[in-house]
Amino acid sequence: MQTNASSFAKLNPVIKGSGLFLIMFALIATNDWGKTLVFLSFAIALLLLSGWGPRDFLKRLAPYSLLFLLTFWMMAAFGKGTNPLWSFGWFHVTSESVMHGWLLALRMATFVCLSFAFVTTTDATRFVMSLIHQAKVSPRFAYGFLAGIRFLPHLVEEVRVLRQVRMIRNVHSRFPGDAFLSIGLPLFSRSIQRAERMAIAFEARHFSAERTYYEVPVVQRQDVIYLMVILLFISLVFWL
Repeated sequence: MQTNASSFAKLNPVIKGSGLFLIMFALIATNDWGKTLVFLSFAIALLLLSGWGPRDFLKRLAPYSLLFLLTFWMMAAFGKGTNPLWSFGWFHVTSESVMHGWLLALRMATFVCLSFAFVTTTDATRFVMSLIHQAKVSPRFAYGFLAGIRFLPHLVEEVRVLRQVRMIRNVHSRFPGDAFLSIGLPLFSRSIQRAERMAIAFEARHFSAERTYYEVPVVQRQDVIYLMVILLFISLVFWL
């Protein structure tokens, strides 16, 4: 998670995430092509307004294009319908299955865009503080979630170091999966040790006691306006 200077990044994280979840639920509730395209256009516009450029958008979305195409093909090739277009072996493509495949692929693209809009404009610490104060999540779970997020960069760095060690020592895989085991097992053991040290540190500082907070996120006027705009947008999409 990260943040930037856009207006979307300044919203309360829980309110911002709630609005995006409302759009996702509304998208799940419809099978209409027009409504799906409207929601996708809204998600793309939200990304562009949250500090993304068109080049960054295409670069970030490119790795997911294969997933979208595979989803479309699985739904189109094994779907059901009354208007066959092409058939070969197990594959039976119909016009209805093609439309359903494209609909599901566009829906997945919308989910990815909305998730990117949240993750790339939300600070992890501010999100956890908002979960504690606005969503009333227990600090035990909230700080555990924050610790898990903080572990991810360390895991990536350790994987890079272990790969370089294998290259320096000229270690080759003796059987399929050997590289995964030689990297995964040390990584797993180090993660357990790090988690144990963190748990001991929490207990030593009496983590279960009543806590004070340096910064307390609040719900401001812009957050209420944002949520009202989301609800109005969803209502207009379904009414029109």
